[in-house]
Amino acid sequence: MIFSTSVLVFLLLLSILFHRLTTRLSERTPKDVFLFLQKLDMEALYGAFHPEAEEHFRSTLTPEEFKRVQFKRIHLAVHYCNIISGNAWALQGWMEYERKHNWRFLHPELQEMSRSLREYSTQVRMLAFLIRLKLRWWLVRMAVAPFLPLPTFEALLELGSADMI
Repeated sequence: MIFSTSVLVFLLLLSILFHRLTTRLSERTPKDVFLFLQKLDMEALYGAFHPEAEEHFRSTLTPEEFKRVQFKRIHLAVHYCNIISGNAWALQGWMEYERKHNWRFLHPELQEMSRSLREYSTQVRMLAFLIRLKLRWWLVRMAVAPFLPLPTFEALLELGSADMI
C-alpha cells in the first residue's frame, strides 16, 4: 500500500516536471518582461501582510468577523505571493536572456547589476514559495481545527515576509 502510494506520488511529480519542461516559455526577451509583469499596489500589499493591520482588525471586529477577515487576508496574501513570484520569474528570465545573448557587450557594472537582479529574483521566488506554503497550511488549519487560535501574520516576519515585500 505504501509502495503504491509512493509510486503514484513519484509519477505525479514526474508528470508535473515533464509538463513544465515541455510547455515552458523558451526565452523571455526584454520585450516579454513588460508583458508578463503584473501591477502590484504596494499599499494593499503592505496592508495584507503587516501585523499592524491585523491588530486593527482584531481590536475593532468581533471574533467571528475577525476570523472571516483573517481568512480573506490569508487568501489575499497567497494571491500577492503569486504575483510577486511571477514578477520575479519574469525578471529572472530576462536576466537569463541577457546573460545568454548580450553578456559580453554589457559594461561590468551592468553585468554586476544583472547578477544581483537574478540572485534577488531567485531569493524572492524561494521566499514567496515558503510563505505561500505557510499561508496554505494556515488555511487548512483554520478549516480543520477552528478551535485553535487564529494564525497571526507576525509569524511571517520570521520567514522574511517584510524582506520579500
